[in-house]
Amino acid sequence: MSGLNRHTLSELPRDVLKPQYDLNSTQRGIVHLGPGAFHRAHQAVYTDLAMSAEGGNWKIDGVSLRSKDLRDNIKAQDNLYSLMVLDDSPYVQVIGAFNQIFVLGEQRHQVMEALTDASTHIISLTVTEKGYCLNNKGELDWQNPDIKHDLAHRDIPKSSIGLLVAALEARFIQNKAELTIISCDNLSDNGDKLANAVITFANEISQNLANWIKENICFPNTMVDSITPATDDALKEQTKLKISVNDAWPIQRESFTQWVVEDKFSGPRPAWDKVGVTFTDDVHIYEKAKLRILNGTHSTLAYIGSLVDLETVYEAISISEFEQFIRQLLSQEILPSIDNATGMDLDEYANDIIKRYHNKHIRHFLTQIAWDGSQKIPFRILNTIRDNIKAERSIVLLCVPIAAWCLFLAKRTKEEHEIVDPLAEVLTGLVKKNVDSPLNLVDDILDLTAVFADLSANQKFRNTIKQHVVTLNMVNKSNLAGCLTQLKDGL
Repeated sequence: MSGLNRHTLSELPRDVLKPQYDLNSTQRGIVHLGPGAFHRAHQAVYTDLAMSAEGGNWKIDGVSLRSKDLRDNIKAQDNLYSLMVLDDSPYVQVIGAFNQIFVLGEQRHQVMEALTDASTHIISLTVTEKGYCLNNKGELDWQNPDIKHDLAHRDIPKSSIGLLVAALEARFIQNKAELTIISCDNLSDNGDKLANAVITFANEISQNLANWIKENICFPNTMVDSITPATDDALKEQTKLKISVNDAWPIQRESFTQWVVEDKFSGPRPAWDKVGVTFTDDVHIYEKAKLRILNGTHSTLAYIGSLVDLETVYEAISISEFEQFIRQLLSQEILPSIDNATGMDLDEYANDIIKRYHNKHIRHFLTQIAWDGSQKIPFRILNTIRDNIKAERSIVLLCVPIAAWCLFLAKRTKEEHEIVDPLAEVLTGLVKKNVDSPLNLVDDILDLTAVFADLSANQKFRNTIKQHVVTLNMVNKSNLAGCLTQLKDGL
């Protein structure tokens, strides 16, 4: 069977959606750092649709900071790939938005050329929470090894922050402004945090550079949403059946997709507004709702579900007691924490998310969601806990996923599975130190101020988590329903 490329594009089945612009003549206008599955299923798709609708030179040069797998797999496909949209009526869309993919460690010169070229008007990022090198205050972490390296070796940066500052320094020297840098990761105030990190790093090099960035470069806040499971062999086979050619690296996502962007740009942009992107003066209500309602409950499903070897979000939410627990967590502790000045219907939004979890066509693995807990939990759960403590509201249910995370770490270590987390070495050490004492383990984990900050000293928070650990430490598949009911109905 032949492979997907520009020559076979015209041979695909008629129901496969294809780019409606000239793939050969369209030029780059965007450089994206971290072209993983989510970017390819989300921002790249919006950009592809915008070029089909209104034209424009908005192709994307993707920059992988480490892995070369994507580049090597889709280069032979003329950088085309398939998006499988999964619901009761699945369909395939071929995306042509990528101009080329670079690997930073191997193609540093080409990366810098793309970042500094005057035709590049947008740099976007999906580098996950840990990729911003922030401390627990949301500020640049000078103790981060990559930041230390980049400050000492400015010509060969490893981090996204160091790379951006190197590119901005070159553009400053060449007076190439008209650049907007867009964070597309699950961070509250993601644009503001990125701007602060970049300007802080730049100020160590030159105050003039830092001032130029402040005055000329925009960092809009954004909210992104679409459930995007990782690519697996089953998806490759399913895609092959749909498009009748081989695709080395297709992607999949649910049909729901949302992108909200602060209307703050330093130059031109694609016609994203014509293809469903929402531009607004204030992203905060959207991002807070998404982080707390979707991401917060996602992590809750992941850590509890992983304790009893559930595999997917759909499998977890299909247990009625699990859904009841999530609904009570939402109604009693998450929704009241969101100051809804805009009139957004939060109850409807929460109900829609539960419906999305029930999409049986999406195999979103709990282990994938559970990765990088030390980076995700502060934004997804701990800020909600802080707001509830301040307002004297309950935190009992919100503490359950924290307890489950502690036991999840212990379980992964006991079973000799890798802990995927920037603090993996520290966390593994704590687990091994407290192998026979889960309560002591909780104390040691909660002492990590790099994760919990002020909450480390909150005794009510600590005691509640330890009570949950006693309950969850005995959980298994057969008693999960009763355990969740016990947690839901109070200790």
